[in-house]
Amino acid sequence: MLKHTAPRTARRLMAGAAVITAGALLLTGCSGGGSEAKDAKTDVVNLVTPAQPESLDPQISTDSIMGEITLPVFETLVTIDKDRQVVPMLAESFEASEDGKEFTFKLREGVKFQDGSDLDADDVVASMNRWNRVSIAAQELFTGAEWTKVDASTVKLTVPSASFMHMLYLSSIGTAYSAILPSEVIDKVGDDPIQDTADIIGTGPYKLTEWQADQKIVIEKWDDYVPAEGPSSGRAGKKEAVLDQVIFNFVADASTRTLGLQSGQYDATTELPFDSLDQFKDDANIKLDTYMVGPINLVYSDAPNGVFANVENRQAVNEGLDRDPIMLAAVGSEDLYDLVHHNMTLDQQAIWDTEVGKAEFNKADVEAAKAALKKTGAAGKSLTVLANKDYSEAYNSAVVVVEQLKELGFDATLDAYEWGAFSEKYREKRDEWDAVVFPFGTETDPTQTLGFLPDRAWYSDAPELQDLLTRFRAAPTQADASAMFDEMQAYIEKTRPMSRIGDAHNVYAANKDLDLAWFDGHFTWWNAAWK
Repeated sequence: MLKHTAPRTARRLMAGAAVITAGALLLTGCSGGGSEAKDAKTDVVNLVTPAQPESLDPQISTDSIMGEITLPVFETLVTIDKDRQVVPMLAESFEASEDGKEFTFKLREGVKFQDGSDLDADDVVASMNRWNRVSIAAQELFTGAEWTKVDASTVKLTVPSASFMHMLYLSSIGTAYSAILPSEVIDKVGDDPIQDTADIIGTGPYKLTEWQADQKIVIEKWDDYVPAEGPSSGRAGKKEAVLDQVIFNFVADASTRTLGLQSGQYDATTELPFDSLDQFKDDANIKLDTYMVGPINLVYSDAPNGVFANVENRQAVNEGLDRDPIMLAAVGSEDLYDLVHHNMTLDQQAIWDTEVGKAEFNKADVEAAKAALKKTGAAGKSLTVLANKDYSEAYNSAVVVVEQLKELGFDATLDAYEWGAFSEKYREKRDEWDAVVFPFGTETDPTQTLGFLPDRAWYSDAPELQDLLTRFRAAPTQADASAMFDEMQAYIEKTRPMSRIGDAHNVYAANKDLDLAWFDGHFTWWNAAWK
């Protein structure tokens, strides 16, 4: 079965997430145990991570670890190169009509699925029409869109209106993404999540071979892979499975993960505990570097009878929060976080930036907040703050948030769960919590952030939001969309579905002898090899 416990649902490390320069930490010093374990130059990599995905359905799951596991297994029609340009992958070529309402894709010849069947237009049409329906990333933008077969090697996408976002979403998202599967699998599962490991069939250089629940997932080199032409560039071009296996080991306990890295039992992790950094300072066999995880937000429940049903209470808490101690608790160093007042991240500033909300951000005015809460009658109310135990930056943030809420006059308690139970409560039981500290990923555009997402807290069918979303999605160019960001952020400031706390950076660790061709917020396993 492909439903187990899940890792960070909202940490969707999209293609926009990049390695940041908060300080490369290539460390040297005393010898550890990792290098000796790799003297034989084995062709297996053991990665360790806190929690397994809920599902490996690439079109539905929004778990970041799902993306890391399946991006070597599945492929898409188009993708992005190292310069973030849209280029063909399973398509040989593509073109758009002058009015931007039709896109035609010519498929590459000779591509096979991992079950031995040939890729053709029927597979693409079945896969993409399903993606239109089931992906949270596609459901709004591709409403009314249709994929049709032109001939055995050509497909056409027809959309109701032109938008800069169509090719962006087809090429660059890393979860709930537009993976191409055999039409037989689509016919079998319909719009339900894929449950059977035998149905995880892609065209990529690695194939899924094993899932031991709560223990590990294994992907193995697929010898019949047909790579695209051209040099490797980002997710595009030549992909080669050099490693025979990549094993994703699921270990919730942080100290066990740390000891395993030091001993050489594990070769890499993107979830190095922040309080373990000093243990690796003098280890010559481990290399470390920083990367953007994404925003940490305080999300308010939209339960109609809850304290935060009143927007004045949400605004009061936002005014009283002191972000620096929260982020210091989260990541342990001023060098590992940014404070950003709007919904997007600092590294996206070239296209998503606004002054809206900046002057009022992080005022940390406790007295003003207390006065506002006393006026609404919220002072002294009981609050439940939901948190998860598997990711230290989220849990540590929540601990400090609870103390700050107490200072504002609430009777606040922390309710922490391991990921499976946490994720269910966050998504489906918003009447059982009042606020949640949630680490989101770097999103492709503002419509993928809270307040604009269907089925998440504070999404609304109200004309104001729907008109805003319609106009934003109809922007013909990135420049037009960027010009609307002031209006998007003004809506967030007005409705306050969440309080932005800060952008967290994390540290990844890998054996020094592991040659990683490209790190994009997670490990990319094609073209990776032991030195």
